[in-house]
Amino acid sequence: MSDFVHLHVHSHYSLMDGLNTPHELLDAAKKQGQACLAITDHGTLSSHRDMQIAAKELGMKPILGLEAYISATDRFDKRAVSKREDNTSLYNHIILLAKNDIGLKNLQKLSQIAWTEGYYHKPRIDMEVLWEFGDGIIVVSGCMNGLISKAIERGEDEKARELVKSFKERFKEDFYIEVQSHNPESLNSALLKLADEFGVKPVATGDCHFAKKEERDLEELLLILSTKPSQNKEADYSSGRARSNIIDRFDHLYPDRPISFADINVYIQSYKEISEDFEKTEITRKDIFESSVEISNKVEAYDFHENLDLLPVPKKNALKTLTQMCEQSLSEKGLENEEYRERLQEELQVIADKNFASYFLIVGDMVSWSKENKIMVGPGRGSAAGSLVCYLMGITDVDPIKFDLLFFRFINPERNDFPDIDTDFMDRRRGEVKEFLRKKFKNVASISTYQLFKDKGVVRDAARVFDVPLGEVNKALKGVETFEEFESNKNVDWFKQKYPEVTDFASRLRGRIRSVGIHAAGVVVAKDAISNYAPIETRSDASDDVSGRVPVI
Repeated sequence: MSDFVHLHVHSHYSLMDGLNTPHELLDAAKKQGQACLAITDHGTLSSHRDMQIAAKELGMKPILGLEAYISATDRFDKRAVSKREDNTSLYNHIILLAKNDIGLKNLQKLSQIAWTEGYYHKPRIDMEVLWEFGDGIIVVSGCMNGLISKAIERGEDEKARELVKSFKERFKEDFYIEVQSHNPESLNSALLKLADEFGVKPVATGDCHFAKKEERDLEELLLILSTKPSQNKEADYSSGRARSNIIDRFDHLYPDRPISFADINVYIQSYKEISEDFEKTEITRKDIFESSVEISNKVEAYDFHENLDLLPVPKKNALKTLTQMCEQSLSEKGLENEEYRERLQEELQVIADKNFASYFLIVGDMVSWSKENKIMVGPGRGSAAGSLVCYLMGITDVDPIKFDLLFFRFINPERNDFPDIDTDFMDRRRGEVKEFLRKKFKNVASISTYQLFKDKGVVRDAARVFDVPLGEVNKALKGVETFEEFESNKNVDWFKQKYPEVTDFASRLRGRIRSVGIHAAGVVVAKDAISNYAPIETRSDASDDVSGRVPVI
């Protein structure tokens, strides 16, 4: 059994802050002899599914969590910092860990509230909703930016005591006070004193942002890209290269970095390493590590949702409604002959066997509404053009019998996944279609996208950090599109030999998340609250000036 479990860990879903994939983090923990690992990304639960998949592959136990942003006042308080006479921050940090499926659903509900009601610069909860949806959740007090730590920092000792008392009353044995080896010694001392006074167990965390000690330089480069610190005007690529190691080069080029992990060990440490770091601060008590194991033992296995049938179900019999609509259309189009009737019955039988009728009604409704509202809709493309049902429902404008198109290229009876119906809507009114779906079906979300460090972009990013002259970068990347071309193209050899660190760091950085976005057209429609099955966030959609911030999964 492990002597320590990391409970405060960031993956690359903590954008431009955490470095590694959940798989890499779990693998690093496993190599340190640890059988369990938490994931607690900043304000997002997006890493949870990757975490569950990777944990199963590696035979590890996942703890699904969140480093939530919490308002010290309330989630509706959207005063600017300059107008806060009470000295409160826009938000503080707090660690929330799902103890079981009840806790996970509550965590997803809290996340949705944070991204909708509480969003102000960051997705924020408050104590009111945490108290309401706190069942099944283990609460860890947070880092130096936690509510309790900040009260101590401001000298508000009584406020800190009130907070500890409140959290203990609500969460009882599932509330822990967090200490970190890189905290100021005075802060750790005050936190441990509070823990002992109120009988709350303290727990050690590492606040991990990268997986292995050897990745410290790559994490530092990521932070430079993220925070865009001012560069030393007396420094350039050549003077930087004269330094003895990469961290020294970064110190030379960017001496005033707002965030740096160069001197603290925020990677997946072994028990021996993290205990030695605490000993350097004269904390030798073992209960802070024992608490981490205790917490991990409280966590149960989570459900892993897949192959769910969550389509909205109409009040009337879906298949009967679909059949009636198709037969009426058949009559209106003057196609009531044996060939068309046999084809229709064949398709409807497959749709009935697969229980797909609701799917066709939803798509048909969306297309019909769009046409009624003068929103241009494409005639249909892809395999959906092979469906007579799609033609009769007005989803496509292509008669599959007339053009000898095959239905079974559209729906394969041997597969159970929904068929693809590729539908085109005019770009500038696409937001109206999405808004129609939201109003009609309620449980609707767009699809989040993740842009990665890749191709020419990652080369430019690495080169920029090392202050490689832009003209040299442009010359090297002329005629190059992909990173593979950059690696193999002989015309770039001069650049790789002259600036070897660019290739090295670009290669190590590529494939990691750089930013998030929103799918231009993809929408998820469900019969139940989507947050019961997947975390909901919100995004601003540049292509949608109708809906404001829209829900995404």
